Order: sequence, then C-alpha cells, then structure tokens
Amino acid sequence: MSRAAGPIYTLRGAGPRPLVPQKGDVSTSRPTVALGVVMVGWLFFMMALAALGGASGPGTAAPVTLDRGVIVTPAEGWTSAADIWNVGPGAVSLKRAGAVVVFAANSYDGTAGALLEDEVRQLRSQFSSFRSLPTGTLTVAGGIPAVNVLFSGTAESGQLEGELVAASWGGTGVVMVAVAPFGQLRQVQGDIDEMLAKLEIP
Repeated sequence: MSRAAGPIYTLRGAGPRPLVPQKGDVSTSRPTVALGVVMVGWLFFMMALAALGGASGPGTAAPVTLDRGVIVTPAEGWTSAADIWNVGPGAVSLKRAGAVVVFAANSYDGTAGALLEDEVRQLRSQFSSFRSLPTGTLTVAGGIPAVNVLFSGTAESGQLEGELVAASWGGTGVVMVAVAPFGQLRQVQGDIDEMLAKLEIP
C-alpha cells in the first residue's frame, strides 16, 4: 500500500481492561494499514499504566511473528500486555516496570521518514499538550536504517513520555511505540534498544 493509505500504527487497540472506552474514542476518519481495531483513549491508557506499577508477570514472552514475517523477540522480563492493551492482529504489546511497548508491521512502500511523520501526527492528536525532540536516525534489525523521535505529553490523568520508531524495508513498514509515565522510560531504554536491534525484518 502507498503512504496515502495511512500510518502503520495509530495508537489503536482495545481499551485497557476492565475500563470501557467512551463513545468518541473510536476513530474512523482515516484508513489504516495494519490495525482495524478501536482507538484507545489516553485517559484510560494512563490509568492502566498506573495500575501496572513496577511488576511484570513471571517469565519472558516468547518471540512473536507479526504481519509480513517480522519477528519481535522480547527482552528478558517483558511479558504480554494484551490484558491491558489488546492491539489486535499485525501487532504485539509488551509490558515491564510500568512501560508498554507496541510493535506493528504491514505492507508499506513509502520512506521511513514519511511513516514517522504520519505516526507523529496521529500521536500528537491524542495529547492536550505534546512536545517532541528533533527526529533522529538509528539502525534496527541488524543494520536496517530507521528514524525515531522522543516525545512527552500531557493527557487528562497525567504526563507520559515515549519513543516512536519507524522503519521501511523491502515493502514492509514497521513501527514501534514505547510509552511510560513521565520519568520512567529511561529505566527500560536498554531493553527497548535491544528489542529493536533483534528485530527480524525479511
């Protein structure tokens, strides 16, 4: 699909359980490439993050194969976050120490920069205030070029910070978004970097 079809990942997914999203949380204004599920409201997501505290489940989640054969290998101690953020097919959500990371993949023939721009635009709309650092470059999956941005913002129930990464390779677009309560992302940054490095993109 072309860039005009929409971003790979637009912070979509079933609302954190057992909370029920309000009517207005569903967005159908733009088609998406990867996920055809319900928009999550940041108020509910923030409350779910707070409920996580510092605990994760036992063990480490097994590697997960996404659309287009992309494989995500969770870092040690990261477990499935489907109980609070079920992101649907083509994506996986993982949690540890109050942070949640989502990886999504699907067909995409635009550039990584264009994909990141689309995702940031969608991300910005979810905050009452939003700030981001300049776009950076990195490599993922053993050397594939990617772009990233660090961000922070205010939702109804508090401040969040995170990182958004986008890569486009051989007709596949991959997006990673990591979100945590403000001040907590750096505790898991090493794990995030490890998971990006171990990505497998055919």
